[in-house]
Amino acid sequence: MKRGTIALVLILSLLSIAAVGFNGCGKQNTITSITITPVDPIIVKGTARQLFVTAHFSDGMRVLFWTQVTWQSSDPSVATVSSNGLISTVKKGTADITAIDKAHPSITSSVMVNVIETPLVSIDVVPPNQIISLGTTTQFTATWNLADGTELTNLVSSVNWSSSHAGVATISNSAGSEGLATAVAVGTTLIVATDPVTNISGFTALTVVSP
Repeated sequence: MKRGTIALVLILSLLSIAAVGFNGCGKQNTITSITITPVDPIIVKGTARQLFVTAHFSDGMRVLFWTQVTWQSSDPSVATVSSNGLISTVKKGTADITAIDKAHPSITSSVMVNVIETPLVSIDVVPPNQIISLGTTTQFTATWNLADGTELTNLVSSVNWSSSHAGVATISNSAGSEGLATAVAVGTTLIVATDPVTNISGFTALTVVSP
């Protein structure tokens, strides 16, 4: 047998072994759920927003930016969604955007999109000027101030959170704990909430003291 043929046989054999191993893992480690981020996004009419899917597996593994889903909108007259999860807005209102796993159609996740007509002007971070003890946590929310004077309050997943000094306090952007700050050292940091579409930000001071 020629060297080239032997090499080809070896490669095919290795690929077969890899495929069997993958399928075997697949039987033990199955997808159990998917989640969409951001949760309940607020979008100004005429703008777009990208949604992302995380897949959760039976062994606890998570796969970010899961693309093996199809997308649906409950009301395309308000908002449509592309095959890759990009929301396009049409008019003021709300619509449920749903991701459906292609291989397991019973596994789905939905978020409610709120389309507003009035542009965002500023963001307030609430509560302001918090003082907490080392090792404790505190929850922040964001208030959106719109051009017509309307306020949208208690927002946590519609903004990106950051801390100016993560060595003093960290703040979460993980689903289910958005806006939760954890004190890790004595000092002062700024907690910042940023709209990912307009990049408009608001901030407040967080001071960490000894217990």
